[in-house]
This record gives sequence, structure tokens and C-alpha cells, in this order.
Amino acid sequence: MQSLQRADKRLGWLVCMLLQPLRWLRERRGRRSVGDADQERVLLIKFWGIGSLVLLTPAVAALRRRHPRARLTFLTLRENESFAQGLGVFDEVLALDVRARSGPLGWLSVLARIAKLVIELRRARFQSVYDFEFFTRFSAFVSFATGAATSTGFDAPTVWRGGLHPVRVPFNRYWHVARNFRALAGGEDGTEIEPADLSAFRIEAGARDSLRSKLLARGVRIDRPYVVLNANAGRLSLERRWPRENFAALARALVQDDETLVFLIGSPSERDYVAAIGAWTADLGSLCVNLTGELSLGELAALLERADCVVSNDSGPMHIAASLRAPVVGLFGPETPVLYAPIGVRARHLWHPPVCSPCINVHDNKVANCVRGKPECLTNISVDEVLEETRLALWDGVLRPASRVIPLRAGSVQLIERPASELQP
Repeated sequence: MQSLQRADKRLGWLVCMLLQPLRWLRERRGRRSVGDADQERVLLIKFWGIGSLVLLTPAVAALRRRHPRARLTFLTLRENESFAQGLGVFDEVLALDVRARSGPLGWLSVLARIAKLVIELRRARFQSVYDFEFFTRFSAFVSFATGAATSTGFDAPTVWRGGLHPVRVPFNRYWHVARNFRALAGGEDGTEIEPADLSAFRIEAGARDSLRSKLLARGVRIDRPYVVLNANAGRLSLERRWPRENFAALARALVQDDETLVFLIGSPSERDYVAAIGAWTADLGSLCVNLTGELSLGELAALLERADCVVSNDSGPMHIAASLRAPVVGLFGPETPVLYAPIGVRARHLWHPPVCSPCINVHDNKVANCVRGKPECLTNISVDEVLEETRLALWDGVLRPASRVIPLRAGSVQLIERPASELQP
């Protein structure tokens, strides 16, 4: 990921420079409209961030209103393809694989896939392109290379993308990203984005059944309250992670003090990072279950959907859970919740920034530069505070006695509710 960021910043600048004569020629001649007006084709581009795909859905609705007869094609990275399809808001999803083996041959294979993509996009004869990447030069190049009659992208005076987008929309750093996306799509109406404006990932019944089977195989039933902990953050900005020892302490408090079932989640590539949390909480037995790398996308969404609370770093699972209307506690540090707070009917966030935060911004490919040597913006958030917010989410703000959990057999638990006579008024 860091290699791609460096390539976009350095090589992308050179590509934009080389395209200037062709851009000037197009502006003199004017871009020719292509395709049949009754069969308008519109391309949407957003490569990075599953969470951003959720936040993009209000913009898609705006484009439906703006181009009522258009076929909307979405271009993203291969790793996001299934999720984009599961949102059910696009007519077609195209995917680019940028994974590369080490060495020159690996990069040559990526360049070959990019060339193949450009040919495919030109053959599609798109009339309009909307580039929802913030300030990457690669997405600007792809937009230009389609040959579409017009393309629209974000603009900022501090980032030069060669003027490859004829239509440029200022990025407002005081608006949520979802609202900026909607503005780019031409749907700005002076209002904030509401939870009802988001489209959630569509969970198939088979995913729920598969999740239940996997958990039963582990001796765990989810017919009782549980909390999901996501200690990870996307590869684009690993600095957004709250210390994992804090997640371990949170899990221990929830299990030992609140007798709450806890699940740890993550992708296969995050298995090693989460393994330390699993090791530190191994003595909690089947009340703290590490599911990192074991769930499909649909199974993960099914787990988040039913959670009584999801505690997550600023990342994709946080936005997925919020869009599924699960209670969410989002943890923010180097990136501001002004732009990325979870949007949900029961979503909240914590952020205690020092004067240097936020240090991650969309204008610099989200590259963090911590001047303090440690992420005080995240360590300022205490375990006790997160625990309190989690408890509020668990009980919808009403304090109640904890339920009692007794073991059924090795590796299995069952929830036993206290009789009314034992409850305090």
C-alpha cells in the first residue's frame, strides 16, 4: 500500500505532466459526446476504502436523480468488488487488481492490467465520469483515459492533478465525507447526511446460517448479548489503531465484570496483529472468541448486524456496522470525526485530540506524520471511558443488572436471565 501511495505521488505527477499537451488539445477541440443519449453510461470511481463505499451510497442516489436513464458502472479495487456488489446500488461493478509480486515483473503485471482496464473503459464509451477519490492522480488519469465527454473530481489548491477533470468540485473539510461525495455528484441540498440516506450491505440468509454454524462449531451461541471488537484499521493508515492492549483490557472487563460475550474480528492479513489480543485474553475461554480471518464478508456483516455493540477503530467495519443500525462506538485519533464519524441511529464516537491532531488528511493520501513519537490522540482515550460508552450502548443508556452466565459443557455457554425477584428496583 505504501508503495502505491509513493507511486501515485511521484510517478502520478509525471504522468499528469505528460498528459498536458493532450489535455490542451482536447480543450481546443472540445470533447465529443459519445454513446446514445437514451442509453447513457456513467462511470463512478472509488478505489480505496470499504467504509468509503458505504459513505458513497447517498451520492449514488443523487446520481440516480441526476441521470435517471443512465446505467451506473462502478470501478473499484478487486478486494472491494464483492462488497460493492453487495450494496446493490450499482448496475455494474468493474474491479482492478493492483496486487503485485515483488520486483520489476510484478510492477509490469500491474501496468498490463491497468492498460487492459483503460482499453475496456474506452470501449464502453462512457459519457460522464465521477471520480470520488480525493486527490489521487491515478484516478484522475483513469478518468481522463476513458475519453468521456466530461469528468468530475475533487479540487484543492494544494494538490495538482493536471486539470484532468474539466469539472472540479472543492472539497469542504468541514463537511462529512459522505456529504462531500454527494456534493460531487451534484446533490448538495444544504442538509447533513442522515442514517436513512445510507444503503447497507445486503446480507443473504445463507450468510446468517453459515455464521451460526461456524459459531456452533466453536461451541458458541449468539442468542444472547455480545460485543464485537475491531482492533484493526485499513492498510492505508495503520496509525488509526487504538492500542491493542487496551482492546484486551476492554474485553477482559466486559467478560469478567459484565459477563458479556466478546468477539474479535479482522481480515486474514490482520490475523497476526489480533493474535496478541487473543493470547492476552486466552484465560477468558469461550467468552472471548477470536474470529479473525475466519469469516466471509457476508458472515462478518451478519455478526455486526446482530451485535449489541461494536467497538471499532476508524475503519470499514465501523461504517458497515453503523449502516446496519448496530450500536457503534468509534475510536478516533489522527483522523477527524468531522469527516469520518460513523453515521448511524445508534452510533457514537470518542476523540480527545492534542493540538497536532488531526495529522491525517485526504490531501496527502492519508499519510500520518506523528511528531510526538506516540499516538497521544489515541492513548488519550482510556479503557474506562470506552467501557462506559460500551455499557451505555449495551443497555441503551439504562443501567441494568448483568445476567448470569453458566457453562453448559466445555467450550459452550448459555445465558440464564435472573428472575424478577432478584432484580433491584
